[in-house]
Amino acid sequence: MLIEFKAGQFRKVSRLVRRECCNCMDGNCLLLDDGETHTCVQLISKYHIFCNHFKDAVLPLDKELYRVLICDNDYKRCQSCGLRFYSKARNKRYCDKCAERIKRQKAAERKRRQRERERQKQLLYINN
Repeated sequence: MLIEFKAGQFRKVSRLVRRECCNCMDGNCLLLDDGETHTCVQLISKYHIFCNHFKDAVLPLDKELYRVLICDNDYKRCQSCGLRFYSKARNKRYCDKCAERIKRQKAAERKRRQRERERQKQLLYINN
């Protein structure tokens, strides 16, 4: 499924390619050069089709555009505070700040239950 650029994104990508891409010369891509001129893919496509060099080296220069086009799918919402955070892991539920706090709370609760079970065992042992 191809996703079409939203308003203004195509112009930002074209401007970024023309200004920053070292492989774009007069609107032609040097990586595709096999003796004939080939127009740069980013300059003619209105869809999210990126060459690897553009995606890895040029697009990260515009952090806002990079976040919207590439990273937006990797952002999740923290179940504790509700803020958005970046994560590649599927099962991560909390941002780093909340994860530390939740981990301490769960460890304390686990230890509390463990101490309670040991007290119950000792009481049972004493009564028998």
